[in-house]
Amino acid sequence: MIEELIKEAKEKLKVSPQAAKDYEENKPFMLNFVNQEMTKRSDLLTLIGFNSLQIMYDNHTNHANFMANVFKYSLFEMLVKMVPWVYKAYSNHGFSYDYFLVELHTWKRAVENFLPSSSAKEINRTYEWLIEKHEEMIELSQKQDEFKITLERNWEIKKERFLSHLLRADFNSAVKFANRLVKSPQDLENFYLKILQPALYEIGSLWEKGKISVAEEHLATSIVGRVMANIYTYFPKNKTKAQAKAIITSSPNEYHELGGRMVADLLEMDGWDVYYLGANVPEDEVLKLVKKIKPKLIGISVTMPFNLERTEKLISKIRSLKGISLKIMVGGLLFNLFPEVYLKLGADFWASDAKKAVEIAKFLKSSS
Repeated sequence: MIEELIKEAKEKLKVSPQAAKDYEENKPFMLNFVNQEMTKRSDLLTLIGFNSLQIMYDNHTNHANFMANVFKYSLFEMLVKMVPWVYKAYSNHGFSYDYFLVELHTWKRAVENFLPSSSAKEINRTYEWLIEKHEEMIELSQKQDEFKITLERNWEIKKERFLSHLLRADFNSAVKFANRLVKSPQDLENFYLKILQPALYEIGSLWEKGKISVAEEHLATSIVGRVMANIYTYFPKNKTKAQAKAIITSSPNEYHELGGRMVADLLEMDGWDVYYLGANVPEDEVLKLVKKIKPKLIGISVTMPFNLERTEKLISKIRSLKGISLKIMVGGLLFNLFPEVYLKLGADFWASDAKKAVEIAKFLKSSS
């Protein structure tokens, strides 16, 4: 079913650059309209499963940013694949499927109210198509497979054991487990790639299914960060006199940072002078650091699809800096699902995991 929908979407849902620009420029007005109109509804609490209004408002903001990216980059395959995920995640947290239909109709009205008529007609073909396919999206959401890393049996057992510590919020057991397992730099790489990364994906999946709360998800992620900080200090860094410099950061508005941190740790052990910035660093601050240290490589982590345009803007501004010659690598779950997107953003490379990122970095050093 999904392949047929993707084919149909690509054939039918064409949006011109001008219509995409009009949508982007009018996002704040449309977003305010949708929030106000939805809040007026007498059945709102039933529609949103008695969740807080802020959760609904956040969804509307993410929707506006995501759709702007879909229209700008013609990412209709991503649209078809992401809508069932949104249905699944929010319905598992109490939102009614009817909420999405009401929301789509409200966005359609917002488009009609705030966009020029020609652009509104183009944009609303997509909203009308989504409304038409609502029942099929529900069906897909109920069948959707989770993104999961396949592991050898011995690593699957270890990952499940570590995951159990996270779900019990047992930091002491988690760090003891890591200390027993990690004795060398190679052990650290295996721990990151075969335990931490798949465990974090499963934590996200458990939230999507409504089996853990946002607080529990954040707590598990925080424990992983503390474990990483604890074990990484055990290994001497591979220092050389002429280290190549790298900046590793998350995209602006991107709050997932542990994947980038894994890349930064492994790059540093490979002999890079790494500047790790963490999550949601303002664009201007990244640019200032690039101009100051003139790195050979910058890695940008992106997980959420509504952050694509911010990532492209950051990459474009880095490219425009005078006297700066570097390579740009992107990574994150988004690119594992949609690898070709990195080209639309203007990046040089994408990495599926921290190990691949280091391989790309080695290639850059050897080719200089």
